[in-house]
Amino acid sequence: MDKKYILLFVLIVIFFLLIFYIQKNIIKESFANSDIYVDNYEEEIAKIIAEQNKKQSKCNNLFKDNSFCQWDENLNKCSCKYQKDELKYAFPAEPDCCDRQCSFLPKEKCLLLSPNLKQPKYYCNIGGKCYERTATIKNNQISANNCGLDSLNNQLLLPYTSLEECEGRINVCDKYNDPKYSLSEKKSLCMSDNRCGFCTNNTNDGKCIEGTASGPLDLQKYYYCDPSRTEGTYEYKYGDQAQALNISEINAIPYESNPNYLI
Repeated sequence: MDKKYILLFVLIVIFFLLIFYIQKNIIKESFANSDIYVDNYEEEIAKIIAEQNKKQSKCNNLFKDNSFCQWDENLNKCSCKYQKDELKYAFPAEPDCCDRQCSFLPKEKCLLLSPNLKQPKYYCNIGGKCYERTATIKNNQISANNCGLDSLNNQLLLPYTSLEECEGRINVCDKYNDPKYSLSEKKSLCMSDNRCGFCTNNTNDGKCIEGTASGPLDLQKYYYCDPSRTEGTYEYKYGDQAQALNISEINAIPYESNPNYLI
């Protein structure tokens, strides 16, 4: 074959390859500069990731039907809880078992209530004050009607059905357990009242309870709070009588003319 024909053939092949390369880059660039293409791409990727996460974090069948959002009085936040059969007690549930992300819900939207039904009220003694709460009448969520757990014995604090009943059960030491106080503040305030004693639990938290130098008044509930312990779990410390007497003397001056009034 003549050399000039071979050269011509090679040039034609190179020409077509060059045209193909240019067209390919034009198409690629047009997609890369397309907002629609990029947005759809990101949306599809997000959908795929969401589906994968959903498959990997499915709720265990044990919790699936009886999990719900409930306001936790101790943690002061909305938490995912699970009620087992007829125990009427709310256990912590897997977060994925609740329809909504409970931790992001405010108090008034935490518990899902039936809008067409009149919801009863109950009252909780929190830090020596009675607060109104809305109750649920759903049987599989009835455990949500509580006032939290006693920090010393981990027992459920049952609600009061009326404001009068709640206020009638407040004792002189409850006001020192206000959640706004830190642990050291609660203990300090409690120890300033000789009608109270401070008991430390097994998580280094504690509670101010009615008591004398010999121990708690309610020995049936707080029998393990031991005044003979000098430190550690369930150590019981009685109020500082000298400080209490000093406060009593200060408070004997009428409140209006007493800038040092303490309690």
